[in-house]
Amino acid sequence: MERKSDKSERARATVGLGEFLSAERSRIFDGASEDRREQYRQAERRGEVFRAWNTVCANTREGKHVTGLHFVPERNELIVYTDGASWTQELTMLREIIRARMERVGASVDNIVVKTTRPGFHK
Repeated sequence: MERKSDKSERARATVGLGEFLSAERSRIFDGASEDRREQYRQAERRGEVFRAWNTVCANTREGKHVTGLHFVPERNELIVYTDGASWTQELTMLREIIRARMERVGASVDNIVVKTTRPGFHK
């Protein structure tokens, strides 16, 4: 009977998704240039900030009037776009509360800037 190669045995091994993702992330990250690594870090940070925003605001009355988000990693700033001036004002008043709640769920931002979406824009 033939013995299978180590490579084919590894290919058939079962690993958890978390373990696979960690190994794959390391493989990609380790092979990247320093500029590319910084881009990866910024993308991961952006995802953390958006997840925190969604945890805190996605299904709220105010959150339903948000038309877009933009994270500026250089300033650690989240820009929030709303569908009307009154909602821009409302979220501007709530931004420190939102910022504190986002920090509590794992994403600290230095500032939240709220702007009204340009006329004619639809989600």
